[in-house]
Amino acid sequence: MTDRGLVADGLFGQGIEPSQGGSRRGRYVAVLALLLTALLLAGNVTGLLLYRSLQAEIDRELGDRLVMVASTAAQAIGSSGMGRAGIEPESVRRELERLALTNELDNIVLVDASARTLIDLRAQAVPGDRHPLADLDPGLEATLLSGLAQSTELIRADGAPGAYLKTGFAAIESDAGEILGAIAVEGGSGFFRALTALRTRLFWAQGIGTLAVVILGTLFFRILRSFVRLEDSLRQSSALLAIGQISAVVAHEIKNPLAIIRSRSERVRAKIEAGKPREEILEWFDAIPNEVDRLNQILGNYLSLARPDQNAEGSCEVEQVMRETAALLEPDLARRGITLQTSGGEARESGVPLRAAFGARSLKQVLLNLVLNASEAIQAQGPGSTGRIGLVARRVGDRIEIVTTDDGPGMSDEARRRALEPFFTTKPTGSGLGLTLVSSLVRARGGRLRFESAAPKGTVVRLELPAPTGERNRE
Repeated sequence: MTDRGLVADGLFGQGIEPSQGGSRRGRYVAVLALLLTALLLAGNVTGLLLYRSLQAEIDRELGDRLVMVASTAAQAIGSSGMGRAGIEPESVRRELERLALTNELDNIVLVDASARTLIDLRAQAVPGDRHPLADLDPGLEATLLSGLAQSTELIRADGAPGAYLKTGFAAIESDAGEILGAIAVEGGSGFFRALTALRTRLFWAQGIGTLAVVILGTLFFRILRSFVRLEDSLRQSSALLAIGQISAVVAHEIKNPLAIIRSRSERVRAKIEAGKPREEILEWFDAIPNEVDRLNQILGNYLSLARPDQNAEGSCEVEQVMRETAALLEPDLARRGITLQTSGGEARESGVPLRAAFGARSLKQVLLNLVLNASEAIQAQGPGSTGRIGLVARRVGDRIEIVTTDDGPGMSDEARRRALEPFFTTKPTGSGLGLTLVSSLVRARGGRLRFESAAPKGTVVRLELPAPTGERNRE
């Protein structure tokens, strides 16, 4: 990771890796491909189910129609053209041809009770021979035996695209109810025109839908690629902006130590050239190492924003760190009329110290920052302002919570919302990086920092830290 990425990582909680844009783009494309594939499959499956549903409905309606035509013809033949002495072939044939033409039928077959052919408009069987339909379709035999009208299942004709076969059967009965034969009517191409048209339309609809999905996918991919490029550009711009802001602040803060070092160096040189006593020269020289240490501290503070603090590793006893922090700050706070109260009664009552998965030195740095911020908030109310700061530690589930309270003026909604934002400060001389550094340390160890405030009622800062692994869920 580059230094620029490290700075962005410290300030914004995430680094900028060159490979992240590509991997993120790959994930986006994979998700988009899955969504488009699911959409395409859903459209095709829906179209197929719709086609089958409509096909079943049309099949039923066509079957009813064929059975009705066959039943009507059977009644006409049974009552006038067919009796025990046989049929009148010419008159019945003419009637059947007219019926086939009127109803767009492909063929009409008339057989006797033994399934022997009497009339076949397409001459598929010789009169007097057993008709092939009796062997190919059990529906004809069933009609001859039971006298019930019925139809076959709708099937596609082999070698004829868009052609279907469906036959309706009806028995021919005498006036006494004796079955004299049966009539079979086969639907023609015009009979199934609606089904063929439906299939064609659904085919085109699916094709158009697939094309639309492909076009939308291409457009979405281009838009997504533009968004990813824009996001990468914004991230790089944010990193560059952070670098620029840090550079400006660092330049401002190191200007004074450098000026002091230059001034002291010139004075020391002048005193050496003037032959001043050694003690006087050393007195002026002593300030230079102090200013160098100050410069080192300034640079160290800003570098800690970019690199994880190794001091945050390990664990510590929270109350011990709180006592050390209080001992360090109490004399100065007392001179300013501010009282610091610490509490860890839970540990004293249970006899089990509160331990957090956080280095002692880093925790002390965090607490110093929070307590000093609270004291500055109290004094911001005016000259001579006094107040109280509370520091309480307790166990909450498998986490340790350290609560800092003060009776200062509180925080506005904007200040509370932007408290952890780099370079945001309400102090005239503040850098706006103190709480950012604290938040970076806390997040690096799985902790969390929360602010609760309602001006002018003071501020509550809740610092949540994980307990060491072996001590979690201990009550």
